Amino acid sequence: MNKTSPNAMEWFEIPTADLNTSIPFYNRALGLGLEAAQFGPNRIAIFPHKDPGPGGCLMQGPDMVPSKGGSVVYLSTPNIDAAIAQVEAAGGKIIVPKTAIRPDRGFFARFLDPEGNLVGLCGLA
Repeated sequence: MNKTSPNAMEWFEIPTADLNTSIPFYNRALGLGLEAAQFGPNRIAIFPHKDPGPGGCLMQGPDMVPSKGGSVVYLSTPNIDAAIAQVEAAGGKIIVPKTAIRPDRGFFARFLDPEGNLVGLCGLA
């Protein structure tokens, strides 16, 4: 933990080769309102979050390469069933179907976004 956040995770970046493809996908799949912004040499779209908690973004830049290997980021959703349906409708592919975590923690699933990133969902039914 650090002085700015009580959480072990502070920030994540989901790489994208084309922010113009990724933003509509995540907006539709999760009901978000992501918008592109310039951040130095990179283009980003920041996921909603509250400081001092963890946050993250989609990032398009010279070293940002989409991948289904490596770390998996789990995005929160209030209705995992609706999000799963929208992932597929928006062009993603469910890799791990809705799976119970434990009764008090809800469910998780994993999907590939249109660029090939492996991303998780967590939420209630």
